Amino acid sequence: MRIVSVFFGAGIIFITYKILKELNLNIKWSILSATLVFLFIKDNFYIDYNYAILFITLLLIYIELKYKSYNIKYNILIGFLAGITILFKQSTGGCITFITVFYIILQRRNRTTLKAIMARFLGAIIPCILFIIYLIATNSVFSFIDYCILGIGTFENSVSYSKLLQGKDFYAFIALIVPISLLMLLIINLRNIKRKEINEKSDYLILFVYSIAQFIIVYPIADKIHFVIASVPTIIVILYYICKSIQNIRKIKVSIFIEHFMNVITISFVCILCLQAINEIYLYSTTEKSVLNHFANIPINQSLQNRILQIDEFINIEESTVYILDSEAAVYMIPLDIYNKDFDMFLKGNLGKASEEGQVEKIKNMKDTIILIKNDNTALNWQMPKEVINYVKNNLQKIGEISFFDIYKTD
Repeated sequence: MRIVSVFFGAGIIFITYKILKELNLNIKWSILSATLVFLFIKDNFYIDYNYAILFITLLLIYIELKYKSYNIKYNILIGFLAGITILFKQSTGGCITFITVFYIILQRRNRTTLKAIMARFLGAIIPCILFIIYLIATNSVFSFIDYCILGIGTFENSVSYSKLLQGKDFYAFIALIVPISLLMLLIINLRNIKRKEINEKSDYLILFVYSIAQFIIVYPIADKIHFVIASVPTIIVILYYICKSIQNIRKIKVSIFIEHFMNVITISFVCILCLQAINEIYLYSTTEKSVLNHFANIPINQSLQNRILQIDEFINIEESTVYILDSEAAVYMIPLDIYNKDFDMFLKGNLGKASEEGQVEKIKNMKDTIILIKNDNTALNWQMPKEVINYVKNNLQKIGEISFFDIYKTD
């Protein structure tokens, strides 16, 4: 997972650089813009499916810009990459795949375009078919339908986009600029379509459709992390327009000044990032590492490690089965090599079609089982299934406490 994280992080920045180069920005402006994108995402970078989708989306943009071709193999590859996003996240991936397959009809409408659409569709269903075969081979079809399709209807949590705008910080400013930029791109493309110039200026269309496709990630949770991931393609477009405008300045004195200024800025940024990397390596080498099973070489807060050791010792000693009803339950179970399915990532939307009612029924049928829930003085994750927590508090017997967990036992 750590290797994959490095691959996605570096890959996102490298492809950003390649996209800007393909859009005819010079090397210095491309490096500076890619560095700014890095600074934009670095504090909110986590290894998860949304960043995997971002990586593939940027890869699609680069391939579409570089190889404007209706070759069958090319279009199958485009469709295949889009289809992979469905496997990471069905809702967002489905939208990206739909747009990838059908947006080319806006460029031209003829038999060649129809063949390209069919090739992209064929490419998109290949990973889906392979995934279905995997589900059948592992007897996971019904679980997949339950958790990833029917279970979506139980996901009631949301964060309004307006909350981003109310932040009165850098992200609030960017959250205002991004929709305006998308609207401007839409107007440019509609104008080009009306004038029948879309073939000659298809870069605008490629940038727009994939920026829109990626921006879908902000729904339904438009928090800072989702917004950063969703807005990267649009940020690239904004940086491209700004840098292209400066790069095209023809006044010699101004141009020379900008050239020297860019040299200083680019070199300064690279030096700062190198120094930051050296500092991170130093901090990593001097920070105490975890002694927990499967946590090897990961820097860890000492109090967190002590709590995990305390809880895990309790679970090992306890003769009854122990479940932790909390969003961070997996942190305690991974070192013990214990897998508890729903209880390991106990959040709304992760519990299948039966949702909270299904978990309550499970608990009702448990015999001689220990359940840990956080006490009233400890904050719960905002997506916590509180109906289940309340059922435990109101119907089971509290027998003790450990760390910030209350201990309950079934009959």
